[in-house]
Amino acid sequence: MPRRSPVTVLSASALLTAALLLTGCTTPEPAPVTDPPTPSDTPTPTPEPTETTAPPQSSPVEVPCDTLVSAQAMYDFNPNFSLLDSWTPDASSAAAHALADEGTACRWQNDTSGETIDVSVASYDAATLEQLANEAYSSSTMVPTYDADEAYFAVTAGVGEAIVFDRDYWVVVRSSYFLEPGDAEPIVSAVLTALP
Repeated sequence: MPRRSPVTVLSASALLTAALLLTGCTTPEPAPVTDPPTPSDTPTPTPEPTETTAPPQSSPVEVPCDTLVSAQAMYDFNPNFSLLDSWTPDASSAAAHALADEGTACRWQNDTSGETIDVSVASYDAATLEQLANEAYSSSTMVPTYDADEAYFAVTAGVGEAIVFDRDYWVVVRSSYFLEPGDAEPIVSAVLTALP
């Protein structure tokens, strides 16, 4: 077998080593170019719609105060009360609410003590009456005292309030004279009788 010369072996070794070294020196392949990130195609959540309450639908109540509670009906209740010609109800009161919605609001005052009886009446659509009845239910006690479709009574800070629903009417009667449902019954009865 022929013998290889050391120069040939050495040259082959040098070539192999150089090839290996050069392999490590090659530039790496560039990473593939990608498009820049785009905004997400996921839809932005929209806020939930809020439930809106329809404005009350009211009808005018054109019954004067001296017809709602006649002089005789008030005299029978207490002869010392007089109908005031005019008054301005508190802005947050049922009387102010009734007046704002084309209703009627009246005040009688005790000639001796100055205590008052307030009567307010408004006429509404069924949805508004239901809303008002739900409010009355949450803050008052349902009572069968009055001859009406639905009625509630509560005493707050010494003032009794009867809230009565009859047909399409919302009637509110308030006074410190009303400490229980029966106390307001003669006035409520007079109002319900007077309404057309």
